[in-house]
Amino acid sequence: MENIKGIIFDIDGTLADSMGVWAESDVILLQRRGIPYSREFSEAMRSLHFTSACEYLKEKFSLPESVDEIGAEITEIVREKYFYEVRLMPHALEFAEECRKRGIKMCAATSNKRDLAEGVLENNGFWEFLEFLITSDEVGSGKERPDIFYECARRLGTSPEETAVFEDSPHAAKTAYENGFYTVGMDSGHFDDFEKLRGICSIRARGFEECLKIISKEKGEAAYA
Repeated sequence: MENIKGIIFDIDGTLADSMGVWAESDVILLQRRGIPYSREFSEAMRSLHFTSACEYLKEKFSLPESVDEIGAEITEIVREKYFYEVRLMPHALEFAEECRKRGIKMCAATSNKRDLAEGVLENNGFWEFLEFLITSDEVGSGKERPDIFYECARRLGTSPEETAVFEDSPHAAKTAYENGFYTVGMDSGHFDDFEKLRGICSIRARGFEECLKIISKEKGEAAYA
């Protein structure tokens, strides 16, 4: 990462240990309607930004509520946990501090809603490290397209090759990697995705402690091909 001048952090599953909250929200939403839960629903929605996920639920289960009403209910389910209980991944703050010392500019790009993303970042003291936050809804596409990464790089004033994208999701990591970004595949601890990141990112790391070793150029088992 010695040539990196900017970093784009995903939030859920990368900066924040929040994936379990979202899986729980799916279960609750469906249970309220007497619909059996299946992991395939969460898997299908992972590649979608927030509004698209709500559209998927409405169409998949012929829900009578509007997309906005479904979104509001999901937000209500997760809000309290998200604002007050969700914590950052271990060593995320230390890694951001080291990046700041090295003059690396940082931002966040998320498929989540802005108010929830801002809440978890502010509550955990990470907001101060970021230049800005962009959501997929704001750029009009999910991370299956590179729009959000290009917009982040434009605002950071960096080229893709000098911009590191930290992602836990295979579909998002693949998008960034195939569009020229230095891509760090992170282990969220959910969905067994770490192995799926092999070959679709520049390096993989089990967590930010390993990232600290990488940026400090330490040897050892700090990164995985």
